[in-house]
Amino acid sequence: MQTKYLKIIKISLIFIIILGFNYGVSFQQFLHYDWANPRGLSDSSSYLAMSNGDYTISSGHRYRVIIPFLASLVRDVVQPFVPSEQLHWLGGVDALSFYIVNYFFASLTGLFLYLFLIQLKFDPKLSLLGVFIFLGSRISILSTGAPIVDSLYFLSIILIVYFCLTRKTIILTVLTPILILTKETIVPFLFLPFFIKQINRKLFGVSLLVSFILFFWVRNTISYWSSNIVESSDPIFYVLINHIKAGWGNITQTYFSVGGWHGIFSTYSIFWIFAAYGAWLSFKKLNTFYQIPHFLLFIIPITFGFTVLSSNVGRMLLGSFPIVIPYTLIGIDYLLFKKNTDHSNRPTS
Repeated sequence: MQTKYLKIIKISLIFIIILGFNYGVSFQQFLHYDWANPRGLSDSSSYLAMSNGDYTISSGHRYRVIIPFLASLVRDVVQPFVPSEQLHWLGGVDALSFYIVNYFFASLTGLFLYLFLIQLKFDPKLSLLGVFIFLGSRISILSTGAPIVDSLYFLSIILIVYFCLTRKTIILTVLTPILILTKETIVPFLFLPFFIKQINRKLFGVSLLVSFILFFWVRNTISYWSSNIVESSDPIFYVLINHIKAGWGNITQTYFSVGGWHGIFSTYSIFWIFAAYGAWLSFKKLNTFYQIPHFLLFIIPITFGFTVLSSNVGRMLLGSFPIVIPYTLIGIDYLLFKKNTDHSNRPTS
C-alpha cells in the first residue's frame, strides 16, 4: 500500500513538472495570438464560431467538436473571475478558454508520453527529456497556445499507443468512440490495436464498428444543423478524394521547397538527426537494450502519408512523436553512455 502511494506521489510530481514546463513554453504563444492576424491558423476562427454554437462554417472544420464545446464550458466558468480590464491583455475570454483546454490536454499528453517511455525502459530522466523535446517543439507550442484542436489529437495518439503497449483492451474499447470524434486524422491510428496479439481483437473490433457508426451519426447531425451551407465536399470520402488530388502539389511544396523543409524541421529541429541515429543503432543491433515495438513503425507511413494529403506538414509530422521521441532518446543515450545491453553502470535516478 505504501509503495502505491509513493508511486502516486511520484507521478503527481512528474505531472507538476510537466505543467510547469508547458506553461513556460506555451504562455507567450497564447499571449501574442491575434484573432485578426492568425498567421496561417485561419481554422481558429471556425473553432471560435463553434464554441459559440455556430456551425455554419467550413466543412473541413465543423466536425471537430470536442475542444470548441469544452472551451465554451470553460468560458462560462472563468468569465466571472476575469476582470474586464484584463480581458484585452489576455487576448479575450475566448482565447483564454481555448488556452486552458489546450494547455491541459497538451500537459496530459506529456504525462502519458512519460509513462509510455518508462514502459519502453527509459529511465525517468531520459523520459522527462523526451517529454520536454515534444512539448518544446514549435508545433506543440503552437497547438497549445493557439485556439486550434490539435492538442486533443496528439493526446489521442499517445493514449492509443500507450494502451496498446500495456495491452489494455477494455480501456481501448471504451475510449475509441470518444477518440474518433477528436479529429478525422486519428482514424488510421485506431487500427493499431489490431497489430497487437494480446489485444482482444473481436471486442475491439466491435468498439471500432460502434465508433464509426457514431462518427457518421455526429457528422450527419452537424450537417443537419448547418444544412443551409452544406457543401458538395461534405461527405468525408469526397474530402479524402480532394486531398489525394492535391497530393502531388503537397509533395512538391513539402519536400522540394525551403518552406516545406522549414515545416519539417519545425517539429523536432535538430532532434531529427538524433532520431535517425537512434533508428540506425537499432537497425544495426548496436542498441539491444531498448526494444521498439513493431506496431509503432506503422506510425511512420501514417504521418508521412498525411503530408501528402495536407500542406500543413508540421502539424501532421508531429503526430509521429511516439516513434520519433524513443529513437531520439536512443541516439542521445548511446552518445552519452555508449551502452548496448549492459546498463549496470548507468547513473540511477
